Amino acid sequence: MKFAIAGNNATAIDLLRELASSLEHTLNPCALSGELAAMVCRSGIPVTLAATVEDALLEGDVEIVVVAIDDLDESLRIVRAAVQAGRHVVVIPPPSCSPAYSFELHLILDECQRGILPLLPRTAILEIPHSVADLRLELRATRQLSVDLPLLDSTGTVLRSTLMRGLDYLSASGFKFSQVTALDANAPDGSLLSRLITLSAATTADGPLPPAMLTLKPAVEPDDEIVLRIAQSGGTTRTVPIATVPNVLDRITTICQSRELCGKWMESFSVTLELAEAVDKSLRRRRTVDVHFDSGSEKGVFKSQMTAIGCGVLVYMMLGMVAYLILAQLASLPDAALHFLRILWIAPLVLFLLAQALLPLARNRGSSSG
Repeated sequence: MKFAIAGNNATAIDLLRELASSLEHTLNPCALSGELAAMVCRSGIPVTLAATVEDALLEGDVEIVVVAIDDLDESLRIVRAAVQAGRHVVVIPPPSCSPAYSFELHLILDECQRGILPLLPRTAILEIPHSVADLRLELRATRQLSVDLPLLDSTGTVLRSTLMRGLDYLSASGFKFSQVTALDANAPDGSLLSRLITLSAATTADGPLPPAMLTLKPAVEPDDEIVLRIAQSGGTTRTVPIATVPNVLDRITTICQSRELCGKWMESFSVTLELAEAVDKSLRRRRTVDVHFDSGSEKGVFKSQMTAIGCGVLVYMMLGMVAYLILAQLASLPDAALHFLRILWIAPLVLFLLAQALLPLARNRGSSSG
């Protein structure tokens, strides 16, 4: 397939290298800027540059556009423009993204006919099949999950991106964690010594879940042997390898061509963002907090769309009534024309009320992706 990359997020460099060396896929002119452009120059990767982002995504034979833009609003704008141009989209999430960003991507996916795939850190877990967003671990055989990640910088976007990586690795288990506890250990000078995040299920949950633990510790060099450890019944421990530089092209081409798979990966993206938001809340409140997974469901999207449409229908009804009364008073229209205008005035309300019957059919993505 033919790819184009637009953006400045340096984490896209690994995907760009994979595309440049691929024999099955081609890299069209790209619109690169900022840190990503600087890394491409230093790496010597052969890339043809487009004049603008629009030129890159509107190139006639481009099939998949990779959006790697740090600015949230600009990222969403380019995603929308790409799908409107008939392209599949791979989104490299901005460092500052929140559940609201995922919700907007859900809306765009629901409104378009193309695939939108958030490129999640879990793609580095080698045991996740191309078409499945989680490991599907057996609950009774699992006692605890854990992963340790080195922190090359304990401030700013590096801390945030490392936290997101770890949470996504644990969330890839498929377990629906509903509570988060985050604890920081700081040195006397205030520098971070370690951050421990525990994911668990509330005592009122339908069934018990094994706890999951993420440990972040400052380090000078990256760890080349990161694994997801799964403590199992009987005292055994299973280790799942996590690739340092994952190969993702096959996964991208498989998922982008299936809207159902895109929906599952989008839901996984929402879950990870909700967990990250809960970590921030736990650190502020210094206690365990609940996680609310309600921002990306199809039913929530349906309700939001119906609310917006309902406001428009109310405005139309009021203005339509005024216009009808004025027209009926000033113009000598036949009875058939007046009847038609009344039908034209009331029809949007009738259609809107009938549309409410679709609410029971709005399938919750969360239940289908587990």
